[in-house]
Amino acid sequence: MKKIIGYMMVFFLLVTTGCEDFLEREPVSITHPNVFWVNESNAEQALAGSYALFKEAITTNSSFLFWGEFPGMTFLWHDNWIVKYILNSGDLVLPYREPTRDWKRLYRAANWAYTIEHYVDGMGEELFTSPQEKERIIGEAAFVRALSYFYMARVWGEVPIIEKVIESTDQLVTEDGFIVEEVRASEKDVLDYAMAAVNKAIENLAYSNPGDSQWAITANKASAEALKAHIALWYASRDNDNLEMLNACVQAATSAIDNGNAELIDYVSEGANGVKHMCEGQSRTGLFEINVDAGMSESFRMRTWDSEHCGLMNNQPVFKNYNSNGPKIDPDMYGKMFMTADADRANDVRKDLFFYDYNSDDRSFVSKFQYSTQDGDSEDPYAQFSESNILIFRLADMYLLRAEANAKLGNGSLAVNDLNEVRSKANVPNYTGATDRDAMMEAIFKERAIEFIGEAQSAYDRIRMDYYFEGVGWMNSKRIQKKSYFWPVSTGIISKNPSIVQTEYWQGKV
Repeated sequence: MKKIIGYMMVFFLLVTTGCEDFLEREPVSITHPNVFWVNESNAEQALAGSYALFKEAITTNSSFLFWGEFPGMTFLWHDNWIVKYILNSGDLVLPYREPTRDWKRLYRAANWAYTIEHYVDGMGEELFTSPQEKERIIGEAAFVRALSYFYMARVWGEVPIIEKVIESTDQLVTEDGFIVEEVRASEKDVLDYAMAAVNKAIENLAYSNPGDSQWAITANKASAEALKAHIALWYASRDNDNLEMLNACVQAATSAIDNGNAELIDYVSEGANGVKHMCEGQSRTGLFEINVDAGMSESFRMRTWDSEHCGLMNNQPVFKNYNSNGPKIDPDMYGKMFMTADADRANDVRKDLFFYDYNSDDRSFVSKFQYSTQDGDSEDPYAQFSESNILIFRLADMYLLRAEANAKLGNGSLAVNDLNEVRSKANVPNYTGATDRDAMMEAIFKERAIEFIGEAQSAYDRIRMDYYFEGVGWMNSKRIQKKSYFWPVSTGIISKNPSIVQTEYWQGKV
């Protein structure tokens, strides 16, 4: 993606309400915004910046894995001391890894997206190649805004809603010199806000096709429908199985499946090549993903550092030396146990396709981030550029979300159909168990646990499905009641914005 420069960086510095001390800055304002919002090229450049800000938010210190993967406690365990420290008995703390507890980067992405929506809406249609292009830019920006707030809702639950274009520090500092304080909105209000934004995205976007240059790495209508399906199902889980939201999930997922032009990867027939294509990105199964492509100058040199997601997820032979403190598939972990105990999984081809040496208890790890290309300027065979995209939404997700929503609606047979559609691609026989809600939640959770291993879904699945009775020994009803599954808010945010109240469980603990 193109880097945005000049005055747009002012936005990046400003959009940190409650996060940075503006009293330490000289007053800054954006002058002459009419000079920038004058053509489609500049609007496109700004849009690229919103995607870049979201990418920065989830990849800094591998935050997306700490939020969505490791707390799920399915297959992967780390001897890495940082991972063990953060997750030890669900403590979720590590002061100098503030990105895992600080929402400012997601606010930057969301507010810059909102700014794009505001200014592009005011630009004349004659400044664009077509009215549809203007609508697309607004729709993609609304998607980034909705996605950013949805991430914050899943990680922290209650967060402030900032619905304004930040153009000057005067908007953030009162006449008396105090920082403007914003309180945490309720979970439902945050989800309503994200839902309104994603509906706007759906209205403004069109479907795309595999092979298009921007397929899956920028949002299209199916990307937005996938996000809506997630928001609706999450909302239903937070609101006593809200029927309207459950049905909204089914409708959005169905539309993405029927109209989005994506297809499932057949792991049996396509094997390693199918998985490689899926993980390297822009495959026919992708709905939205974060681009990591050396050919687009979006990659990075793969290192074993724990601040990079490749370093946290890979081991030898991807890296030169075996890291004994690296990722492992622990035989006592929930995922490995259910895969071993379930006769239906005996020939599940994902064991060999998603993991390196699945049967090993010492050197096995998730292999979805192993894909790379040689650095042509180096003779070192381990000088590799990462080529594994970060998969946010893909088609299998829509089938299993729809199965979950239908199971909660009492449509057990429909849920089984979608579950079997995913199982069939991995050489797993059709599900023959009970179709009551509890049985279906277990079956769907297990399927998601293996299908999306390494894609930062399992921790969110546990919250949404209230699935803690297996695999997370430190979780209990008291902790759930006090929402300990949400991450604590950075103490730095609270100290600079006293209106922010720490989540109940974490009060006095961080």
